[in-house]
Amino acid sequence: MDATTVPCIVLQHADAAACEALTRGLSALGRVERAGSLPHALELTALNAAACLLVDLPDERRQRTALAQIAAAYPRTRVFVFAGALPFEAVRELLRAGVRDVLPLPVDAPACVDAVRDALAAAAVPGRLRGMSLAVMAGKGGVGCTTLALNLGAALSAHGAATVVDADAPPFGTLGVAGDLDSDGTIARLVRRRLPIEPGVLRQSAAAHRAGFSLLGLWGDPDDAAEMESAMPAVLDACTALSSFVVVDVGRPVLPVQRLLLRRASQVLAVTTLELAALRNLQRLVETLAAEGAAHAAPAIVLNRTAREASYGIEQAAGALGRPIAAVLPYAETMRARLDRGELVLEVEPQHPWTAAVRRLAGEIAARRREHLRTVLGVSGGHADGGSPGG
Repeated sequence: MDATTVPCIVLQHADAAACEALTRGLSALGRVERAGSLPHALELTALNAAACLLVDLPDERRQRTALAQIAAAYPRTRVFVFAGALPFEAVRELLRAGVRDVLPLPVDAPACVDAVRDALAAAAVPGRLRGMSLAVMAGKGGVGCTTLALNLGAALSAHGAATVVDADAPPFGTLGVAGDLDSDGTIARLVRRRLPIEPGVLRQSAAAHRAGFSLLGLWGDPDDAAEMESAMPAVLDACTALSSFVVVDVGRPVLPVQRLLLRRASQVLAVTTLELAALRNLQRLVETLAAEGAAHAAPAIVLNRTAREASYGIEQAAGALGRPIAAVLPYAETMRARLDRGELVLEVEPQHPWTAAVRRLAGEIAARRREHLRTVLGVSGGHADGGSPGG
């Protein structure tokens, strides 16, 4: 299992020997990030969407207030403090701060590891109830990634809360223009301002589309990509806590952080046309990603017919790619003009065969999510709600 899929555990403790023992034990449970101070620990928690935070009980009220703020901003992070005998007032202050677990001093490393293991086990089911992320990629530009991402977001909004994220390599993202939206800033700007990456903050930053989904820009400047890499787990966790369906327009995954998005996606949709260059580039991309371990499962191929005539047939394309075509989007003559005007085909041409194909694809995705929810919840029949994880 790679570092992006295991839980992050942030550890800060003054006793070096005890800290070493804790690190050895906790490493079996997740990725351990050690901090030299409480402020450093809180920063690591915010950037890594830490599953657990273990810190010494702060002596100063100001630092205890900071700990309370991080606990409020990241309610899914289990906060542990190392402390000796505590008076009643101190216990009450910890409870108000959102701290529910006190680890006694001196540190008993095996007991602490057991406590963290229990906390991670208890958090596993709620984590699996979050929304699903769908990464849309291609091996060549101009095959319809942005068009599919926007229209798929609109179609999925009929099944639950949907968010579309522009993750094309900066500064080439065009989701806002194609969707006729002006998103208020980017997630990278929030990270630079040290704002907590949590659902409430993202909800305020998102632009609402009239078709029923939200739009978020991941970054805007070329320098943002490297800065966002460490924050990406927190970003995706917040997005999937905000919406049942998160469609990420990756485009061509030329950056390491884009391949991180593919690795963490619930499903990858690979878009291609019947052009030789598009098919060849996609085949090479899929092989490269598989060799890198950048996608946990083979992508679903979506064929976007961008011309009436083509040199290759659908069966030939499937044979060339070595995998079946999951969905075929029929030719739509007005597609380019619609995109230039910021119009969604689903809105302006609801009866078009292209619209029907996208709605079928959205229905299949929603059905898989409902089946996943039934499995997680242990529900054998009936209807599992595909709505927002938040309610």
